[in-house]
Amino acid sequence: MTGSASADDFKVINTEKSTQHTSVFVMPVYIVLPEGCTFDKTQAGCVDKAKKVSLEASVIRLPYTVLLEEFNEATLRQDDMELKMKNEFLWNGTPVMLMKIFQKTSSTLVGKWTLIIDRGKECWMINGIYPAKDQKRSEAVLKTIKSAFWEREKDLSPIGISLGNVDVGKTSLKLAGLLDGAVVYTKDGLLPTKKDDGSLFVVSRLSNTFVTPDKQLGFAKEKMRMIEKCEKIEIISEKEVKIDGLSGVEIVGYTSGDQKKLVFQTILFDGKNCHVMVGIAKSGIPENMSLFHSVTETFKSAR
Repeated sequence: MTGSASADDFKVINTEKSTQHTSVFVMPVYIVLPEGCTFDKTQAGCVDKAKKVSLEASVIRLPYTVLLEEFNEATLRQDDMELKMKNEFLWNGTPVMLMKIFQKTSSTLVGKWTLIIDRGKECWMINGIYPAKDQKRSEAVLKTIKSAFWEREKDLSPIGISLGNVDVGKTSLKLAGLLDGAVVYTKDGLLPTKKDDGSLFVVSRLSNTFVTPDKQLGFAKEKMRMIEKCEKIEIISEKEVKIDGLSGVEIVGYTSGDQKKLVFQTILFDGKNCHVMVGIAKSGIPENMSLFHSVTETFKSAR
């Protein structure tokens, strides 16, 4: 690809895979990494902590048109994000949306180049994150996004995402991103969060997972133990709940490591899928417990 790294100088993009292309994401999308950066692998992609540049990707099991409705100026403003640019292209024969977003935090302004790729019943989303005021890094990240290549004939194995939702409109939580099929909320809208309490709230779905009522508590406890894999969790309460007509189990516990953390989990069962909501906080425990409870109570399943 040639020319300057401007997002509005093309309407049709065709990329070819070169020897410089590399795979850093869970889906088969290949990119040319920015020059002068040293990246470390992350769960969602890769990051250069020194230069504050990261590349992240996720698979979203929502149709392209449905997902785009969530990326409008009004919705983004609610999460302290400003939509600077939005253009649609035909990219390797596939409809895509490219957006430039600025997100305010307590101490800085973060820039994001976000690419949403139509994959039929699902979408791929790639984010290139950089310091918003650094024009050179913005251009470098955009150039990397514009290098994206995927093979049209390959199908992607489904990765679950919650088709239900929670209402965080009147709370301190903001949409931080979509990671590995889960919707993640934090108080500053960043992943990882920079808030001192380290709080986050995650909504996900385990598709085609039927659990009989007599085994639901044991199933929930097992999932609870997997949340903080390197730390033992001491359960302090467990109870049955009913939300949006769905029966479920709520479990609350604390990690037993040097840094004590609150771990809150509610799993709802609809007879075919399991809807999982998890809240974690390392301080402000009473306030965060109340927050996690109130947000969980707003859950509505897609029907």
